[in-house]
Amino acid sequence: MKAKYAGILSAVLGSICCVGPLLLIALGLGTSAAIIGRYHWIFVGAAIVVLVWAWTKHFREKAQCACEHRAMYGRRISLLTLIVASVIVVAFAALNISSYAFPGSPAPVSQSPTFQRIVIPVEGMSCATCEVAVRHALKRIDGVKSAHVSVATKTATVDYDAAKTNTEQLVAAINSTGYRASLPDNVSDSASMAKNRNTKDAETKVARVSVGENAAATTANRISVFKAPLVCPAAPQIGCGSASKPILLDLERQAGVLEAWLNRAGTIIAVVWKPESNAETRRNVATELKEDHAVEMQGKSRDEAVKDFLSGKGWYRGADVDRLSEEEAGIIAARLVRWVRAKTALAKDKAEGLQRAVEDTLRKDLTGKSTGPNRLEDVAREYLDQEQIKILKEAIKDEVAIENGERPVPKEG
Repeated sequence: MKAKYAGILSAVLGSICCVGPLLLIALGLGTSAAIIGRYHWIFVGAAIVVLVWAWTKHFREKAQCACEHRAMYGRRISLLTLIVASVIVVAFAALNISSYAFPGSPAPVSQSPTFQRIVIPVEGMSCATCEVAVRHALKRIDGVKSAHVSVATKTATVDYDAAKTNTEQLVAAINSTGYRASLPDNVSDSASMAKNRNTKDAETKVARVSVGENAAATTANRISVFKAPLVCPAAPQIGCGSASKPILLDLERQAGVLEAWLNRAGTIIAVVWKPESNAETRRNVATELKEDHAVEMQGKSRDEAVKDFLSGKGWYRGADVDRLSEEEAGIIAARLVRWVRAKTALAKDKAEGLQRAVEDTLRKDLTGKSTGPNRLEDVAREYLDQEQIKILKEAIKDEVAIENGERPVPKEG
């Protein structure tokens, strides 16, 4: 290979890790973009190696030319090509290094009462272009005032208007780029709850924090709680989003019902009544809930459940239970991949890609956002060979048995 062609190759390798993801995201191929970004240092390293080889080749050709006392055709073009390639490789390498060395910091929090700030962990970012892709995805959302993304800290700091958007939309926007985002554990559900209630709080005066014994007592009288069997079979630590979602949405269509909520454990439904609701209306709703095997709670257990509900932590309203479904999808995907890796050799990168693909498919199925039938084994063919697909099919059968209650959930971790 001639020196100038090696120089061109080094420039392509040095820039593809940054330019490539942007082009793929623009084409709607966010997952592929994230994969390229994940290996950006390999591209940069290869670019440097090829560039060094190109310069070595160039000087050898120059020495040979001087020895033979003749001009070599295209020497100037070759030199110019190598100089340009060197600038490109050094520029992109410096861009990546500076993202880690000088991560910067987000702007001060807005003083407007309608704006909130959240710091979202983002997995998979590894270069400056990753920051650009995530930042632009967030800023396309109506209600996002600013977004500061740092590859060094693997976070996205977002200032947003809670009246126009919510944390779930922010996470979904990041995930659309191919990188993986999730809400931090210390973030309560109060932001989503506030958004869902913004238009009705003025009318109903439903409080979620204690503002005095009289106000708390009035609020408690407008709440009924029901013990419900909505625990997720595949993940007993959380409630089943796909099973509870239609129940909650149907409840809010009932006369007299203002809001319907599920606790994180999937064991309690809380119903907030409209001011005009009467005893008959409440009895009718309670009767309908009995058909879903939900029984109204009384006495001390009822008081404790209402107190927990009023804390505003760990409760999901209506479509918000999709977050539980997304969490369930992650748990099932991780378990399936563990079972596959226990029976066959599977490289780490393929295992991670398989888990993301399975989780994405399950998430769409469980939240009702799938555009058509998706078979997990078809999704997995990009990462598994034919024998490994057979192992996955057996793992899927075991998972179905768990969800049907035919076998216990395995102890994990």
